[in-house]
Amino acid sequence: MIPVILSGGSGTRLWPLSRKDHPKQFLRLLSDDSLIQETLLRLRGVTEQKPVVICHESHRFKVLEHSRQINQPLASIFLEPVARNTAPALALVALQRVALGKNEPLLVLPADHRILDTKAFQQTLNIAEQHALTGALVSLGVEAEEPHTGYGYIKRGGQKGNAYRIESFHEKPDLETATSYVESGDYYWNSGIFMFQPEAYLDELQRNEPSIVVACHEALSGLHGDLQFLRIDEKAYARSPSNSIDYAVMEHARKGVVVPVACGWSDIGSWTALQACSESDKNGNVINGKAIVEQCRNSYIRSGHRTIAAVGVDNLVIIDSHDAVMVAAADHVQQVSGLANQFQADASGSLLQEEEVFRPWGHYKNLSVDKGYCVRKLSILPGASLSEHSHKLRSESWVVLKGEARVYLDGQIHDLGPGESINIKSPLKHRLENIGKGTLEVIETQTGPTLSEEDIDRV
Repeated sequence: MIPVILSGGSGTRLWPLSRKDHPKQFLRLLSDDSLIQETLLRLRGVTEQKPVVICHESHRFKVLEHSRQINQPLASIFLEPVARNTAPALALVALQRVALGKNEPLLVLPADHRILDTKAFQQTLNIAEQHALTGALVSLGVEAEEPHTGYGYIKRGGQKGNAYRIESFHEKPDLETATSYVESGDYYWNSGIFMFQPEAYLDELQRNEPSIVVACHEALSGLHGDLQFLRIDEKAYARSPSNSIDYAVMEHARKGVVVPVACGWSDIGSWTALQACSESDKNGNVINGKAIVEQCRNSYIRSGHRTIAAVGVDNLVIIDSHDAVMVAAADHVQQVSGLANQFQADASGSLLQEEEVFRPWGHYKNLSVDKGYCVRKLSILPGASLSEHSHKLRSESWVVLKGEARVYLDGQIHDLGPGESINIKSPLKHRLENIGKGTLEVIETQTGPTLSEEDIDRV
């Protein structure tokens, strides 16, 4: 089987930590690994095939860095120039595999789910693969532990060996309906995890949404490689209808089956869902980071930069990020997306919206930004370097904190160690390289009338 990781979600219900430019799959919420790293790690032992990742082009360096950190090579990274939901995204991979004469089952996994029982999950994948090899389109149905209004449901039909025919899909229900689903024993939570052969998927997609197939086929005609990234024709892909695999394919699949699984699954779709996945204290509180609490009950408190102090609060969610603090009643967390949209509109143009920005050479973090200046911390990987460039409107200075730096400045070479610095006047050409064995850490200070990223003339 070929793992295909869907990493296109925005995760706005986990704002203020999850952002458009840094969505939840890149957050470390449950362990020292990010959610996308946990997804990649649980595939070890399942298949020797390298995963394919589908993401928005603005996230490409994040995906590359997160896979590098856990030493997980990727087969390729498909870049979506515009978001068109899961059905077109998977059509790109399926069409490419068929064009190569390959028809191995594709294992489709969201990048941002939690699974506690990896062994049970992997055993279920083996069962799913047996059905996928017969041409079936397989959905993993999670055995419902309780009535849940935040999940979609799959109703099972007649039994097919160790799976069941899919009778119908159901959107997120109200509590009364969800309770009836669970009590009947005929419904599973829709995990969003699928397996099918490329040809079987494309046959169903062609039957139900042929315009998606046409648009994706045209988009692939402009396919070209860029490092590990695969770029497609943006205009052609933008013509594709936006639709999910559930609506476009699985609800209409003639050979759809659901394989039950009990593996401690959650899609971590809200702060209360994350709270339910975490260990609480004797008062039902889940606390991450620095917090002082008195007489608080059943609350989720997460501190990133400051100490949170709370007294006498019940059923609250309090989240501290680098530039915002969010407080919500536990029964209102599904409405956090609205706050995220307002914040994004108000903060447009702010250089501090995202803490870490990833590049091929490493990443940087904005430390202080105001009119006329910006202070950043650069972290440059061993052997990596920034491209040679110049600026018309700003000057820079670099101070080495850790590691060994080589600076190419206006035709001269300067080697710098910790505590040493260099000033770069506009418009001199310059380049920074890590010549050490460890990560190079540098403080960069920019000054000038404008600090736009457009003021870069790359050589």
